[in-house]
Amino acid sequence: MTTSRPCSETAPLPAPRDGLIVLEGIPGAGKTTAAYALADRGLSVLGEYTDEADAVIAISSHPAVDDDDAHQRNWLRKTAQCTARLAHAGTFYADRDWLSSLSYAYSTAAADGGALLRRRVGWAASRLGDGSLLLPGIYVIFDLDPATSLDRRSSRLRPGHPWNHPGPLRRLRDFYVCPSRALLPVHPGLAQALRQPRRADISGLSDPHQIAARLAELGGQP
Repeated sequence: MTTSRPCSETAPLPAPRDGLIVLEGIPGAGKTTAAYALADRGLSVLGEYTDEADAVIAISSHPAVDDDDAHQRNWLRKTAQCTARLAHAGTFYADRDWLSSLSYAYSTAAADGGALLRRRVGWAASRLGDGSLLLPGIYVIFDLDPATSLDRRSSRLRPGHPWNHPGPLRRLRDFYVCPSRALLPVHPGLAQALRQPRRADISGLSDPHQIAARLAELGGQP
């Protein structure tokens, strides 16, 4: 497990929000397990998909994979919830944010010639510009090889989801190596913005207790 500066030092806008730590990365790598462990420590955690009351929505009730509007509404709703927490509390954690929207579109770009990626990138850039999306202070990127990801999720794969297959998972993993580099050909301004947050890399093969302790340290907790 390592902590590093972003993959480029170019100074972009808008500014990251200190206190917000977002867990991102490969499915099955331990993000949600880590989120529950942080909550058990009494730390503030916002789930992956939420309702208007900040309650976590079960995976079985997530929007259909092709319901683009519903997914984007979730990221906007979560951002509003993050903004409220930042106004009243210190550090807190979010299980994914709008970057997942772009990582998904990147992972499936071979199937549609990048149309979804271009659309979502434009949406994200516009929403960052008007403040309805935020950059976190830290992105924690969970990594795992595609074969292990599929094996861990074998009993809970969602029918029809592209992440049920090694090819899109390999592209997803490539995206998370450096999101700003992946997005540079599509939207240089958004790529520049994504260079700003600090980054912590977590191996999904690490001990869950060590992962939770590392995340607590990132938030300034003992």
